[in-house]
Amino acid sequence: MAQAQTADDDRPSLLFLLIDALAFLVKRRGLFLLIALPIAGLAAAVAWLLDSQRVLAGWRGHWGWDFLFVLIYAMVLDRWIKETLLDGASDCDEVDNLRRSIVAPGFLAMAAALFALAAVLSPLPWLVPLVLCGAIASLLALWPPSLSAAEPLGLRQAVRLGRRVRPILIALVAGAALLALLGVAAIPWALPHLPPKPWAGPALAAAHRLFDCLVLALLGHALATLFRQLVDWRQPEPDDHPYRGLGRPRRKIPTN
Repeated sequence: MAQAQTADDDRPSLLFLLIDALAFLVKRRGLFLLIALPIAGLAAAVAWLLDSQRVLAGWRGHWGWDFLFVLIYAMVLDRWIKETLLDGASDCDEVDNLRRSIVAPGFLAMAAALFALAAVLSPLPWLVPLVLCGAIASLLALWPPSLSAAEPLGLRQAVRLGRRVRPILIALVAGAALLALLGVAAIPWALPHLPPKPWAGPALAAAHRLFDCLVLALLGHALATLFRQLVDWRQPEPDDHPYRGLGRPRRKIPTN
């Protein structure tokens, strides 16, 4: 009973996670802009091409653009999780290799699978794909951080690991999804309020993608924090570190 109470006591609150994620974003705002601005620029360039080139008019609203940005978003989420896990890490080859590693194929596969499921369910009322995709994402929410940390869990392990923080995971995923929907809904509202200039559409598309990256950064930091605490993940250390490998033992990860 005492151990169970201790485990509950050291579980971070949702409010703490959000405040910590926002503080980290402010601290690393330069890196965030370095990641997000090229994505916003790509969105603006695509919007400008589709609006200005009649030969490309048939590609306007094509599902391929959404799929492209879903994969890009997976890369953004992976990068921000890595930056969170490696914040303050000592310089060594293992840290550099992890920071420079590309996104795991499983990460992209999960993003593609959720996109495909949402596309299949798109004829239904919007709440149905939102709830189903959100439920799956909240169940597997700790699997992507394990891939980013180069300590991949099995899907069943990820589901079991998240049991103790399931309400927090559901709130994080639901909140991120609702914010993303609000960003999409704001486009038709904001466009009539902009000057009728050729740059209005591209600027709005760039702002939309920039907002999505902001939401992903907050979500990624929160997921990385939860994963690090639940499995007691430790940053790689230099071989000459005087206390390398010492400290309290890691918590047991659920087995398959």
